[in-house]
Amino acid sequence: MASSLIPLYKKRLNLPEAQFTFIDHEDAMVAAVFRISQPGRPDLILKVCSRKGDFLRESYFLSRFAGKILVPKIIQLIEPEEGLDAAVLMECIQGDLLKPETITKTLASEIGALLARIHLEHAEGYGDLTDPSHLSDDPRIPFTMKFEEGIEECKGHLPESLLETCRFHFEKDIDLLFSADGPCVIHRDFRPGNIIASDGKVRGIIDWSSGRGGFAEDDFCPLEFGEWPAGCKSSFLEGYASIRKVPDYKRMMPLLHLSRAVAAIGFTVKRGTWEFRNSKLYQFNLRYLESLAGGEKA
Repeated sequence: MASSLIPLYKKRLNLPEAQFTFIDHEDAMVAAVFRISQPGRPDLILKVCSRKGDFLRESYFLSRFAGKILVPKIIQLIEPEEGLDAAVLMECIQGDLLKPETITKTLASEIGALLARIHLEHAEGYGDLTDPSHLSDDPRIPFTMKFEEGIEECKGHLPESLLETCRFHFEKDIDLLFSADGPCVIHRDFRPGNIIASDGKVRGIIDWSSGRGGFAEDDFCPLEFGEWPAGCKSSFLEGYASIRKVPDYKRMMPLLHLSRAVAAIGFTVKRGTWEFRNSKLYQFNLRYLESLAGGEKA
């Protein structure tokens, strides 16, 4: 547990008198986040990453977008070592995590434009941008690798017949990626819970550990899957279109939904959190996969 290592982080960051407060929220799955308070000084955020890849992507994208879009400023990086997870010490952006009920049309337009600015950033290929030697010119290759990883994690948990249904639908649609809008930088978790706002304005975009070189359509999944309020959709898209053309993303949604559902279930099974902490996420995605099997029978 990262909290038991707080004395080590205090020593490494030279913050002996600071108070570390764990920030707990339902969506935090891949990192432990702490607010650091010190008398007379601005608060800071420490994001502790149990997986090295998450740390590398978080630090990579915060550095890449510094001065380009609204992201937290990196204060210090702690590289992973024996007995100590990697961590990013960053500024604490003033504001609150965006809640769907507080999103106005003006704010939705601003957010859509910010997503477009992210997509303006050209990627050197498809895949993990922190590992350039494994980038691909074909979006299907890393996409398929990620799908297969999720399928492997689901084996022995989901019925084999359901996994076969997933494969059928995946293979049916995978060639849609030939016309994907990329390669560009994508956030891949672009939803209200990863945006900080105050006074009706965006103050920062956080949580870049899922970022990669990908295709723009992928970042429209939360908009289509109900994570953004339906009433803000047209304003969101208008804001996006003011910066770059909105991709024809709807035809790819079944493939993207399938891939994300398999990955989410695989992740919660691997972590052993599917029955309690992440049960809502698990059940939501399981229902989707089961609907595909039901559709086949019909």
